[in-house]
Amino acid sequence: MNLPNNFCVAPFIQHTTHPSGSNSPCPYLGGTTWAANKSSIAEQWTDRKLEQLRQDFFDNKKSSICNRCWNEEDNNKQSLRLRLFDPVTHTSDYGFITTALVEQRVTDKNYLSAGPAVLTIKNGNVCNAKCRSCHPNDSSKWAADAKKLHDLTKESIYYNLYNKEVNWSDLQIEEIVKLSDNLVRLELFGGEPTYNKKVLTILNRLVESGASKHITLYINTNGSVDIPKRFPMVTEFQDIELGVSLDGVGDHFNYIRHGAVYNEVLENIASAQEFFRKNNVKFWIDSISTVSVLNVYYLPELKKAVRQILPLDPFWNLLVDPAHLDIKNMPDSIKQKVISKLQDADDFKELVSVMQQPADPSRWEQFLQITEQLDLLRNENFSKTFPEFYSIIVQS
Repeated sequence: MNLPNNFCVAPFIQHTTHPSGSNSPCPYLGGTTWAANKSSIAEQWTDRKLEQLRQDFFDNKKSSICNRCWNEEDNNKQSLRLRLFDPVTHTSDYGFITTALVEQRVTDKNYLSAGPAVLTIKNGNVCNAKCRSCHPNDSSKWAADAKKLHDLTKESIYYNLYNKEVNWSDLQIEEIVKLSDNLVRLELFGGEPTYNKKVLTILNRLVESGASKHITLYINTNGSVDIPKRFPMVTEFQDIELGVSLDGVGDHFNYIRHGAVYNEVLENIASAQEFFRKNNVKFWIDSISTVSVLNVYYLPELKKAVRQILPLDPFWNLLVDPAHLDIKNMPDSIKQKVISKLQDADDFKELVSVMQQPADPSRWEQFLQITEQLDLLRNENFSKTFPEFYSIIVQS
């Protein structure tokens, strides 16, 4: 099997969709690459725009749609494209993507008739938290604060005034169930999937149909919900994976993931581990840690805490939006202090490389302004929560 160096298997295997009707070829793009014009996932899968992207990969072109991966690779970070399937080495970080599956779908070109093997669904913006790294499009809880920020600053900055709750319709749920016969993996992203009643409906339907027996279920969660109590039916899936968003320890987590509580998250992780073991469920739980200006200085402490409860170091998910929290946009004097703390560990080398990119000074001014205003709105205090990092900012 010969594949171009810039090839990506995602649009041949995986599809990311949003209840608004928009969709993307992979989770990195959040289900919003192409605006809502067709509500049917089956129609999205055969749409000419997605087919053009597939052809671009066959032609070894670097589509601008995929700039996040290209940028990561330019900065020596292993992108999702390469983690899914490296076209040169024919290796994957994911057990469900085999050479045989790639050959079947890409070489034999039966992907159109087969439909997606991996369905990644965004559950709209239904959420129980309003994380600093989020916004109203992905969290219904954010709308009120976005409006207050607008009133305080007299400009929208990053946070728009979107205040609608978006969720799955009954017809969309029916289609997901219909597509499930050919799925090997179902990935749930938020909002917060474990807080969404429609997600509960989808999972119950998949169990009732029997499709759950051949599906690996992945849930990306803020950890605020006790899985065994709310989703006991997950034992009926082939296996289950939880990606828990741990962005800080203790008060750092509570500040960044406003609305979720660190100690409760630890209790919920322990509850899930015990439940899966008791029911002989094949499971995996790891930490998906979003790296931003707010926590980059404290990553060694975060890694140490995660290793005490989970089997692997966190997966460092680099935040790009909102840009005022992008670590590349910190002033050089602050970057150097952070780099000096991180540079000795191999797993931080990619992040150091990102910080060495040129900064946009206006984004740092936004960070200072938004942080101050959100602290006022939420009765929080950045300087007291992150005193070591704040002292570096003051000295810069």
